[in-house]
Amino acid sequence: MKIFRNLLLILAAVFVFELTFTKDANAACAKTGDVLDVVTDWCETQPDEYEIVIYKLYLCTSSPTLPTTTSAVDLTSGGCEQIFNNSSGATAAVTQGSELDLTGTYTRPPNGTYTHGYAVMDNTFGITASLEFAGSMTGQTGGTGIYCGTVAGSGTSNTSGDPSNTSVCSSSPVTAGKFVETLEDFGSESFEATAEANNINGTTADIKGILIDTSGNLATADSDVDKLEGLVTFADSVSFTDSVTEVKMSFNVGVGMSLYVNEAGKLSMGSGPFQAIIETN
Repeated sequence: MKIFRNLLLILAAVFVFELTFTKDANAACAKTGDVLDVVTDWCETQPDEYEIVIYKLYLCTSSPTLPTTTSAVDLTSGGCEQIFNNSSGATAAVTQGSELDLTGTYTRPPNGTYTHGYAVMDNTFGITASLEFAGSMTGQTGGTGIYCGTVAGSGTSNTSGDPSNTSVCSSSPVTAGKFVETLEDFGSESFEATAEANNINGTTADIKGILIDTSGNLATADSDVDKLEGLVTFADSVSFTDSVTEVKMSFNVGVGMSLYVNEAGKLSMGSGPFQAIIETN
């Protein structure tokens, strides 16, 4: 079943994103080698690891009818085929070039050409990153210096604001901890249940995030949010025939993490989009 475990990563990688899309954090952080320029605005860079929890994954021959405030997603309308299921949720730790073997039930899709993917995930994410900057930065939980990293802890992003405890900085290299972020809103001042990113990393791939309630309907407030669903439009369609024996995959996680300096002048670390490129042989 390795072919389908690898295929799972196609969807697991492309659906990781957060508030950054509604705050125009679409530019890669400037850097020289591995050293980032001092951050003065929103930008995106590569984390060391990104952890997500996945419940269901589908491949679709067209875009399904998405959730509304009174109805759940209609997967039959997009010719969607379920390829992975774990009712308790399977944890995926996504890193550059990694392969995962998630616990769950895998199903080979019928032969055909699939143009879209759909995922049901938890709305919590684990972010781990240790970074070096060309000039001194200030951490949210303390410290100043050219080295900054995520802090072991947790926080929530919603209409009340973003977490204020994501980072620590120092004059010496920082050992990063895993910061677990709960996403309850895509907006900045008012509640928004959806967000989109187009032409990911210079390709024609598009992704859309949808916050849902316990009934699978589009959430209407922070307090309604139960899970995150995601729709991806593949840059290149994925075809299955009788001759397909493997799936080759490569990751582009260069903009998988957002950085910005808040009003207090402190560095905030959040999530950004991942992309996976695949082909079948």
